[in-house]
Amino acid sequence: MTWRKYVPQILDNLIWFILVGVILFFATQSDKFLTPVTLRNILVAASVLGLLVVGQTFVLLTGNFDLSAESTLGLAGLVGLWLIVPAGVPTRGGDVGLNPYLAIVIVLALGALIGLINGVLITVFKMNNFIVTLAMLIIVRGAILRFTEGQAVTAGESAGAETFSALGHNSLFTLPWLGRVPLSVLVVLATYAVAHVVLQHRPFGRELYAIGGNRGAALASGIDPDRRLVQVYVLSGVMAAFAGWMLAGRLGSVQQNLGEGMIFNVFAAAVIGGISLQGGRGAVIGAFGGVLLLASINAGLNLMRVSVFWIQVIQGVVILVAMFIDAQKVRFRGPVVSSAYTRGGAAASTEPMAAAD
Repeated sequence: MTWRKYVPQILDNLIWFILVGVILFFATQSDKFLTPVTLRNILVAASVLGLLVVGQTFVLLTGNFDLSAESTLGLAGLVGLWLIVPAGVPTRGGDVGLNPYLAIVIVLALGALIGLINGVLITVFKMNNFIVTLAMLIIVRGAILRFTEGQAVTAGESAGAETFSALGHNSLFTLPWLGRVPLSVLVVLATYAVAHVVLQHRPFGRELYAIGGNRGAALASGIDPDRRLVQVYVLSGVMAAFAGWMLAGRLGSVQQNLGEGMIFNVFAAAVIGGISLQGGRGAVIGAFGGVLLLASINAGLNLMRVSVFWIQVIQGVVILVAMFIDAQKVRFRGPVVSSAYTRGGAAASTEPMAAAD
C-alpha cells in the first residue's frame, strides 16, 4: 500500500503539527497565552527540561536509558549552593565560602562522576542499564535527603550566591515580542545547536546512531560501543548537573525533592519529539519540539486554572501518546538497521538516516 511509506515521515514530523495545534488551542482559550510574559515563562520552563533532554537524547540514541538524571540535577544544585552560602538559618549552607566559579566546576564534575559510574557499571560489569540508573536515582535521592535532613538550602544575599545564580535569573537583551531574553534560554538554544551539529555532522554522532541501530555491526566496523556508552553517560550526567545549576539559580533555593519526577517528562519530550526508545533513530531538534510542547501545555493549563490533579493526568496521557508514536514508527518502518559504517571502519553515507530522523 503506497500510503504506508509516508507514515514514518509524518510520524517523524508530527511534533511540529501537535505543537502548532496546542498553541492555537490555548491562544483561543486565553488571551494571555501569546503575551510576552507567558512566552518567556514557557521558554524559561523549557530551559531546564531542555538540558536534561539533550543529555538523554545522546543516551537514547545508543538504545540505553539514564533514569538517574533527575536526582543528579537535585544533588548538583544542592552541592553548588551548599559550598557557597554560610551555615545557619536561613541559608543552611556548609559555611565553606567557596569561590562560585570553583563551585560550578565541582557541580559539573559531580555530574560527570555520576555518569561515569553509570557507564562503567553498564559496560565493564555488564549490568542492565535500566536497573543501574534506577538504583543510582534512588541512591542520589537518598544522599540528598541525608545531606539536607529535610531542610532547604537557600542562596541568601551573598555575592557568591548571586554569581552562582546568574545563569538562572539574568537577562541579556530585549526583543519586542518577548521582552527581556533570559540568559538560560540563550544557553539552551546554543546547546541544541551544538548537539545538532555533533549528531548530524560529526563522526561521534554517526557512531551513536550506528550503535543504537545495530551494536554488533557497529563493533564489526571498528566502533567501540562501550567507550561511546561511557562517554554519553558522562555527558548525560554533566547536562543534568548543568540543569541543576540553572534551576537552583532560578529558584534561589534547593529543596530535598528538587527535580523529582522530571525524568518522566524527559522521556516524554524526547520520544514525542522523535527519539526512538529502540535506539538509532531521531533528531535532537525534534526533541526540542517535544520540550516546547510540554512547556506550552503546562503554561496553557495553568492559565486555564486547570486542577493540578488533572494536569498530572494530562501529562500521563502525553507520555502514552509518545509511546504510541514510537511504537507506530517501529510498526511501519521496521527495526532500525544501521548503515552508518561499513566493515573496516570506512564511513558510508548517512544522509538517508538523517533525512528520516
